[in-house]
Amino acid sequence: MFNKLPIQIKFLFISFFIIFAPSFVANATNTLTVNVVDTNQKPLENMVVYVEPIGHKVTLKNTNTLEIGQANKAFIPYISVMQLGSKVKFNNQDNITHHIYSPVGDNKFSVKIRSGQEVIKNDFNEAGEVSMGCNIHDWMSGYMLIVDTPFFAKSDKNGNTEMVIDKSGQYKVVVWHPQMTDINNRITKTINLNSAMAVTMQLSKPMDEIPSQQNEDDFDFLSDY
Repeated sequence: MFNKLPIQIKFLFISFFIIFAPSFVANATNTLTVNVVDTNQKPLENMVVYVEPIGHKVTLKNTNTLEIGQANKAFIPYISVMQLGSKVKFNNQDNITHHIYSPVGDNKFSVKIRSGQEVIKNDFNEAGEVSMGCNIHDWMSGYMLIVDTPFFAKSDKNGNTEMVIDKSGQYKVVVWHPQMTDINNRITKTINLNSAMAVTMQLSKPMDEIPSQQNEDDFDFLSDY
């Protein structure tokens, strides 16, 4: 049937296949699905999953600005993740001032944000964990993980993440959460990615409880600090 088509249609068909088929194949063959479960095979939600290349570099850049809110005197979300070099927007949605800070490490900072204000920071220059608190509301806690890779996500309620990796090769899959009791709050697995792939990451130890994000003394701060 193909041989009976006019030469113009044959040319268009071949040209379309040459131009578009490689991208279809790349997207189909480099999709990585990661399922995160606890020691009892129960799916875990809001676990950070990121993928690092081994022996080769990636040039992709996730340019999305990370947004971290302060609402009801809590960090929203509790855990955030971004690629090294990205911007972070802190957004105070409460009717009171917050003085958020991180006291240790290469990315320590301190910034006061009044009600309804936003602060954008683009000076986080080192990959790693950033633990955050509030000098005014000491029960507030949150975490930001800075990774040196564009391939990252947080697991859904079924424990799943899905990422499209642009190149085949060897990669390290990492699962992180501040309440993980494994070494460095992480578990890792090395994979050879050359097709669509599904990986299960199981924690070897139970997780700690996430701290309550509320004031146990029921005392409010209404000053103009």
